[in-house]
This record gives sequence, C-alpha cells and structure tokens, in this order.
Amino acid sequence: MAHIRIRPNGRIQYDLHLYGQRFREGTKLMATPVNLKKAHATLKKINAEIALETFQYRDYFPESKKVAKFETLQRTKDPDRLYPFFNDYANEWFDRQKAKWKNSYQSVVRNILDTYLTPEFGNILVSEITLANVDFFRESLTLIKKNGRRKLTNKRINGILWPLIAILSLAAEEHNFPYPMRRYKTLKEERADSNPLTADEVQRFLDAAPTEWKDYFKLRFWTGMRSCEVHGLRWGDVDFNHRLIRIRHNWVNGELCDVKTPKSRRELKMCDTLYALFNRLKDLADTEFVFTYNGNPLDNHFVSKQLWYPSLKNAGLSHRRPYETRHTAAVLHIAAHENPLYISHMLGHSDTRLLFEVYAPYIANASRQDGFAFSEMMVERGIA
Repeated sequence: MAHIRIRPNGRIQYDLHLYGQRFREGTKLMATPVNLKKAHATLKKINAEIALETFQYRDYFPESKKVAKFETLQRTKDPDRLYPFFNDYANEWFDRQKAKWKNSYQSVVRNILDTYLTPEFGNILVSEITLANVDFFRESLTLIKKNGRRKLTNKRINGILWPLIAILSLAAEEHNFPYPMRRYKTLKEERADSNPLTADEVQRFLDAAPTEWKDYFKLRFWTGMRSCEVHGLRWGDVDFNHRLIRIRHNWVNGELCDVKTPKSRRELKMCDTLYALFNRLKDLADTEFVFTYNGNPLDNHFVSKQLWYPSLKNAGLSHRRPYETRHTAAVLHIAAHENPLYISHMLGHSDTRLLFEVYAPYIANASRQDGFAFSEMMVERGIA
C-alpha cells in the first residue's frame, strides 16, 4: 500500500510498500491544502491499482531510478506467467525478423523499439496491451511544439506504430489470445507538397553552388537520382561505351547496399551533357566512388548542411529539401515533353501512376525522343 508523508522541508513524499520493499518518492510540491488534495487523489488511484495488481511504477514516477527495481520485483513474483512481457517478446521478434532487413532498416526498427515502444509498453504482458493503450500512446505522439507545429507527422507516427502492430499480431497468433488491434486504423498521411525549381532557378542554383560541386548537382537535376543512389554510384556503374549510368547500389548510413526495389535497379541514358560531365570527373577520379569528400562517399548531412542550403541561400532561392532535385528533374523532363514512360523509368517508379498523381499540373503533350528533348531544352537555355 501507499501513504503520504510530509518531509522536514515541507514537501510532499509518497511512501510505498511493494513486494516487501519500501519505495520513497519525493515531490517538489509543498504541503499546501491544494497540493495535499491533489496528492491524496493520486494516492487513492495508486492504492486502487496496487489492489488490482495493475500498478506500474513508471506511470507515476517515470524518471525515478527505482523503476528498474520495481519491475524486477514485479516479474519475479510470477515467473510462471502464461504470456511474456512486451519488451522480452519485442526483442525476440526483432532477432527473428532482422535477417530479412537491410542494416539501415534494422537500425530504424531498433531505434523505434528502444526510444518509443519499450519505454511505453515494456513492462506490460503482451496479452494485456489493449487498443485503448495504443490509442492513448498515439495521442501522446501528436503533441504540439511551442511554435504551433506538430512534433511528429502522421507518417512518422504510423511508422513508429507499425512494429507494435506486427509484434502484437504475431504474439496473438503464437500465444493464442485475441488480437487487440483488429479495429485499429492508421492516421491519414498528407502527401508533402513538391517544390521543384524552374529551369531558370536551376541555373541560378548552379551559378551559386561551389565550383567543385556543380557536376554533382547537375547529375541530380538531370537524372532525378535519389541522394543514396548518387552517393553509392561507383565508376564500375558508369558505362562509357554504351553511355549508360547503371543504378545498382545505395549508400546508406555508411554502408553500400543494394537498391531498395527491383524497379530502382535501372539504366539511365547519358545525354551529351552528362557524358561530358563524367569524362571530366573521370580525369580526377582517385576512388571507386564517383563523388567523395575526404576520400569517403558523401553523406546526406554533409550535402544538406555544407552544400545544398548554403547554395540556395546564395542564389536567393526559397528554402526547400535536397529531395527537390528529384522533383525538379521530373518536372523539367515533363516540360521538355518527354515520354511519361521514360520519365517513370528514369525515376525508378513502378509505373506512371505516381508520376501523374504528383506532377499532374505539369504534364502536357509528352511525346518526344526519350531523354534528348530535355537535353536540347537545357542546352538552348545555356545550362550545360
């Protein structure tokens, strides 16, 4: 049971006796009538949960160093429980699934478990997690910052909850208890608005970019390659004889790995501008990767902080993500009346549906030779 005591300094203290051990938790609340009334209301709730055997120490004292001690005592009380605790089962699930994932995705899931799911559900039996628990947890993730913006987007929240749903689904099947998420619905995700550059803005950006990095950005604007694809591009993937760029690898979190999907594995045609670009770079090449910094492949942080945003600022262009190079390539190819099938292949899309959904306002009369109409347009504008 739990009691309230007043410390010599006049502050309120909770005194709990749990599993034969004494736990004392001080507060910063002075023992005023108002604060005592609030403390007694909390005490009543604590004692009710202790009586029902649903009390969780971290719910009331999340920052306490005694949480681990309480949870250890709680688990030893019932070693022959029918169902595992969430954190035990989640770690087992991760070890069973990780062989199916790339190292970069393993890191993402591990981070979600350690940062969000285990602190919230770790000390609950996996069979006792309810839809209400998940709904309240999800609501806590939608908190608003002081500037009025959301801390996490709906897409990010859905990503955090996906491992939880997968874990509960498998646990319900393997341990034969009712699956609690049957009525769960994911949050509606708003598609981020694209903010591509115009051809004139591309020229302004290239003029403002550091001289040694103009070819790097030109390749991104001309092909729409993803950052990880450009950073993982090796000289062995550049076919000068057939004038092709073979997209085979990604560079993610310091590791070279295969491209994400079969459609991402593709060949891009080199127009004259790109052919000349690679010939210039080849003369300076001293590593297996086309683009490097201090001898190592590029990473997104370096490109964003040291190259992209400073160049945008120097060019007097509005703030936008580096990913807009991909949107820009798509829109400018559309403006050059390239074939939508060619553009979808260039971007590594599975079909033209996404192209029309995202870039519908820019599409009109797309029917020319694949790749070369765009090159002609850029050369005519003097952007080469």
